[in-house]
Amino acid sequence: MVAMNVGSAKWSTACALLFAAALPCAPSASADQTDDAFIAALDKNGITMSDPNAAISRGRVMCAALDKGQDSSVLLMKLIKDTNLSAKQAGFFVGVSVASYCPQYKGTLDLSLNWLIPPPIM
Repeated sequence: MVAMNVGSAKWSTACALLFAAALPCAPSASADQTDDAFIAALDKNGITMSDPNAAISRGRVMCAALDKGQDSSVLLMKLIKDTNLSAKQAGFFVGVSVASYCPQYKGTLDLSLNWLIPPPIM
C-alpha cells in the first residue's frame, strides 16, 4: 500500500511538472478587437469606465434592448439614471454601442441621437 502512495506522489509530481512546462506554450487568449475599439472610442471621448468588462457588457445590453424593440431615447435616459454619465456622454455611449455591436440599428435610432453615432469601427 505504501508503494502505491509513493507511486501516486511521483505521478502527481510528474503531472505538475508537465503542466507547468506546457503553460508557456499555451496560446494566450486574444482580446476581441470590437471590444477594444469600443473601449478606445469611449476613452477617446472622455468616457472612462472603471471596469471595461462592465462597459462592454452594458454596450451589448443596449443592443439586446434594441433587439426587443426598446426605444433608444428610453435607453439613453436609463443610462443617465444608472450611471454618472452626462446626457451627451450617455448618448455617445448608446451610439458607440450601436456602431460596435449592432450596426443594423444605425438608421433606426431616435433621430435626436443619430449625430452621436461614430463612423464605422475598422
